Amino acid sequence: MKGLIFEELNGGASCRTYLIACARTREAIIVDPVLELVPSYLQRLGRDRLQLLAAVDTHTHADHLSGGRELARMLGTLYVGAPMAAVERTLRDGEYMNVGDIHVKVWASPGHTADGLVLLLEDRVLTGDTLLIGASGRTDLPSGDPEAAYDSLERLLTLPSHMLVYPAHDYGGRTFSTMGHERVTNPRLRMDRAAFVELMSRPRADKPARLEEALAYNSRPGEALETPAPEEAQFLI
Repeated sequence: MKGLIFEELNGGASCRTYLIACARTREAIIVDPVLELVPSYLQRLGRDRLQLLAAVDTHTHADHLSGGRELARMLGTLYVGAPMAAVERTLRDGEYMNVGDIHVKVWASPGHTADGLVLLLEDRVLTGDTLLIGASGRTDLPSGDPEAAYDSLERLLTLPSHMLVYPAHDYGGRTFSTMGHERVTNPRLRMDRAAFVELMSRPRADKPARLEEALAYNSRPGEALETPAPEEAQFLI
């Protein structure tokens, strides 16, 4: 995609953080940052003199502490996305973030969590925890909903096969997939609604190790913006 700077910033760890930037304007957003890695994100921004417009979370993370609030605080910028109580600005379905010449469309994508989002660019989609490579996000954690997850996956299936898929997690060292590959090989995308809901409703004994800590930290109230500042109005449309 011409003019796009796009990188995964966590070196292939299971939690994935993405940089989206415009090569012409040097404007950028960072998606799903991890708190402990904020210093490395600052170094990356500084290396190419990128201006961070916003830190974005695609959902309420239950397995790690989000770096979104801290990244925004340190750089005097916006923290947007999810969860509603914590961010300065929620992102609405159909809204766009303008990152220089790069336009990022927001889709509401509930299921893994009620506040889930996916972010669409011209040739790729950041699927958060809605769609994983070969799987989909679990729905047994707080605010999860198997029926909503099925509908969100069905919406993703309307995307063309060439669209690149970048999830917020991968536990097998894979970097990306495509919608065409997932459509053919992902077993959860081949299920009908009843089978999917039955599978995703089964109790699971395993829980994220930092579940309570992460939910408490990531959901603590922030200061919502009732009216957008002029800079925000240009960034979010």
